[in-house]
Amino acid sequence: MDDALGEVKHLLVQSGYYDNQTLENIDCDRDDPDDVQRWNELTNTSKLLSKAVDDLNYLHRPIAGTSRLHLDTSGRYEEDSNEYTSGSGIEFLLADDCSKPCWVRSRVEVDDDGNYYIVAHKGLNMDGLETRARK
Repeated sequence: MDDALGEVKHLLVQSGYYDNQTLENIDCDRDDPDDVQRWNELTNTSKLLSKAVDDLNYLHRPIAGTSRLHLDTSGRYEEDSNEYTSGSGIEFLLADDCSKPCWVRSRVEVDDDGNYYIVAHKGLNMDGLETRARK
């Protein structure tokens, strides 16, 4: 896995995308619809590869500890080291009846009524949910 991560980083660096989020080192004939299509597809693929690199780098960060969420006096969820507001990243243990427990990375948002939820898991009860933090 580390070798593949290194190869993807190398590809993104060569294309110029890794540092600048652009494909400045790749020529494109803007008058050729086929070339423009290839450019657009390469840009979209580069974005996905860049996200994959970020995700894999995140997984390499050491785990600092685990905790449990509870509702604080301001109506937000917190645990030992974080208070979660709209847009906050969260890693939590998803343990439902359909599968084995699995750590999941998502983010917290708030609905129009001021209720906090985890993106892609809106019906999940956040009170008492096990979370973990990485360094």
